[in-house]
Amino acid sequence: MSLGTAFRAFFAALGNRETSAAIQAVLDRPTAGELPPPVEKAGGLGDSGKPATAAPASPRSEAVTLLAMLQREARLVDLVQEPLEQFSDAQVGAAARPCLQQCQQTLQRVFDLTPLVATPEGQPLEIPENPSPLRYQWLGDSGASGGNTGTLVHAGWLAKQCELAQWTGPAQDAPVVAPAQVQA
Repeated sequence: MSLGTAFRAFFAALGNRETSAAIQAVLDRPTAGELPPPVEKAGGLGDSGKPATAAPASPRSEAVTLLAMLQREARLVDLVQEPLEQFSDAQVGAAARPCLQQCQQTLQRVFDLTPLVATPEGQPLEIPENPSPLRYQWLGDSGASGGNTGTLVHAGWLAKQCELAQWTGPAQDAPVVAPAQVQA
């Protein structure tokens, strides 16, 4: 957590009882990375005695924030947007390796990614009854296997947290992924 985030949390909690309760719930939870359910306002009066209103939505999408982060830290957009036909496979691979390593570090820091299942790929995996289709995906004819056991092809990924920076810039700059760089 950054010092700036700590100060924002302190002053937000100081000025609003519901925000303070939400922050306290985050601090008291036993497992890191999970957010508590949002504090709902019943349309009554806020702490100031005025009608309670929802916080204004950010003008910047979290997807753009993540894309900007991957560009800033790994130059991912530059690599993907480069016309690759003019380069050999070895040149593309040499350029991609550091980009992919930096993307991996960034995604790990932001999401704390872990495999969804601990079973090694290529090993049998028993699927629970009535599994979530977001957790388990059958490949091929699942009826042919004759049950709820199959061979693990990919362990999946689980994001244990989501620590994206909050947008603080002006609304007209919200869609900017990377600034134009000009040599002096």
